[in-house]
Amino acid sequence: MLKLRVVTAVIGLPILIWVLAAGPAWTLLLFYLLCVSLAVSEAARMLLPRLDELFAHFEAADADDAAWKARRLARSDTEKRQQYFALTAFCVLVAAVIFLASAMLDDSAGRAVLIIGLMTTILVGVFATRGIDGEMARVIGFLVSIVYAGLPWIAVWDLNQLGDGSRYVFLLLAVVWAGDTGGYFGGRFFGKNRMAPHKSPKKTWEGAAAGLLASVAAAHLLSVFYVSNILGTAGAPLASPWTLTAVGLFGGMAGQLGDLVESVIKRFTRVKDSGSIFPGHGGFLDRTDGLLFAAPVIWIILRFFGNSALTS
Repeated sequence: MLKLRVVTAVIGLPILIWVLAAGPAWTLLLFYLLCVSLAVSEAARMLLPRLDELFAHFEAADADDAAWKARRLARSDTEKRQQYFALTAFCVLVAAVIFLASAMLDDSAGRAVLIIGLMTTILVGVFATRGIDGEMARVIGFLVSIVYAGLPWIAVWDLNQLGDGSRYVFLLLAVVWAGDTGGYFGGRFFGKNRMAPHKSPKKTWEGAAAGLLASVAAAHLLSVFYVSNILGTAGAPLASPWTLTAVGLFGGMAGQLGDLVESVIKRFTRVKDSGSIFPGHGGFLDRTDGLLFAAPVIWIILRFFGNSALTS
């Protein structure tokens, strides 16, 4: 398994670096749109069937709806797959429109599309389903899929806009992925005290501490990497040392919380991985769950608490 993970990373990382650092603007926009689509589709495919399963026995409890209830319970697997495909496609469409509006329109227009998109999602969840419990289950599934897996990519896009060559997106990736690696090895070699056994049994406080140290170190090392001019940049630091420490610390904490949130979703939906798009790594959400929570935190720190070293 470890060998397969390494091979996938060796193939995928150069492509990712090229797209973020050197790809044309249209390629970058399409790349983030693909990220939104993959994340939302995986979340919806996990949540919607599970929520339907849990709430199905509450639906159509009245005698007048007995015939409809019988038809619903008698649906074939093919009918179910077709229905969930359509529902997932709806979630992806809404999330994609919201992301594109936020990326391409001004702030007020982007907010308007966001509000309209979420309100439309609620309306479709209510009126495309029959039975009060089923309606609320569908609304919950729609909103969690879009808000949890889709909206944070707006923050990733905003980080991309802060500096040339996606330097602050690389900072986000370094903080989160270094935290994952540090947490894994810290927990493996030193982990004794479980942090949240009912959410993620393998995570320990020792691993979490190691992950935070790795996140802070990665933030500073990446800034040194830019200053050294190895990447052909102007040699400017990413931010002040204090800002980088805050980015590593709070961004790393947010990344670990994001990992726990996805663990809860997977345990709730009874799946091991969110998907299988990356051999050895699982699904797209399995690789980006920490980014979803870390991106808004890091963007806030850099945007509102950065200094003159934060240049575009």
